[in-house]
Amino acid sequence: MTNRNKLGITLNLADARGKELFFQLVSKSDGFVIGYSAGTISRMGIDFPVLREHKPDLVMISMPGWGERGPYEGYATYGSGGDAWMGHQHLRNFPDLDLSQSTAAVHSNAANAVTVAFAMLAGLNYRDRTGKGQFIDLSQAEVLIAHLPAPYLDWVMNNRIDQPIANADPDAVPMGAYPCSGDDAWAVIIVRTDEQWHSLKKALANPIWANDARLDSIAGRIAARGEIDAHLREWTSLLTPQQVFEQLQAVGVPAAPVYQADGPPSDPHLLDRGFYRWVTHPLTGQYRRPGPLFDLKATPAQFRRHSNLLGEHNHDVLCGLLGVKEEEYHALIEANVIGTEYNPAFNVDPEDRV
Repeated sequence: MTNRNKLGITLNLADARGKELFFQLVSKSDGFVIGYSAGTISRMGIDFPVLREHKPDLVMISMPGWGERGPYEGYATYGSGGDAWMGHQHLRNFPDLDLSQSTAAVHSNAANAVTVAFAMLAGLNYRDRTGKGQFIDLSQAEVLIAHLPAPYLDWVMNNRIDQPIANADPDAVPMGAYPCSGDDAWAVIIVRTDEQWHSLKKALANPIWANDARLDSIAGRIAARGEIDAHLREWTSLLTPQQVFEQLQAVGVPAAPVYQADGPPSDPHLLDRGFYRWVTHPLTGQYRRPGPLFDLKATPAQFRRHSNLLGEHNHDVLCGLLGVKEEEYHALIEANVIGTEYNPAFNVDPEDRV
């Protein structure tokens, strides 16, 4: 999904000619983004001081897990590793489960993707105004920290460490996932205001238990969380998730069905908006993919290319953009500088970061 509309090439930077071709690509580029752990680009000989010799106004982003400098320089991670280190995995666990039961999440991947795009545009804006490029040090960990303001501020300001809250919210009742009619069927309900509480009672046909004066305030509802949840579970268990969703939204109570994997692609709202796009891929055939993150009305985004295959555009880029002759192009293939298949003879030394 992330490689749609892109040209994909392979290039062996351990080969002198491969690195030379890489420098030629850089010289024709506005920006360069790399996601290796800190220090790798220097060992590869493609750090910013080297690249700006080939493109003085280059905007370069390096996005290691913990940034380019610091005690964790060189540490490698994936999204789930950063999720654990930044406390997100702890916070979204269930209070009665140990952390081994907390599933992996890669929220930082999505957050960093759009942050990189914004950072690059900011760097290019600076270049357009000054004629100068710059190096951007982007820490994936720090991006995710900015998505967790409440628990960090709670510790800084109140010396309090937030605990796992699962589907609940300490400042809202009811809030959670409630069982519905059907196999493993659930709906999420959240009430934050007194107005929403009275609307919820209306949707429930004003049951006797909900008319208790204690529940007319946020504080009272928080104190009676268990009682309210038990009554709500009795009500939702007689309805489908879609019925809960429609009945509560109709009176202004935030609610939504909990979809399984096949749910969102069939959601009538997304289908009506045309969010999913049909894409034809040479290996996987035709299937639906999520659409763009936003809809530019004057210049709608189009899917011009499928996600590229390995080295699919080697010829287009090297011969078309860089002017490599056909004879040399085939020689590059023979020398394993480029290719369209993974070479099983290339064994990676786990200690060799290059």
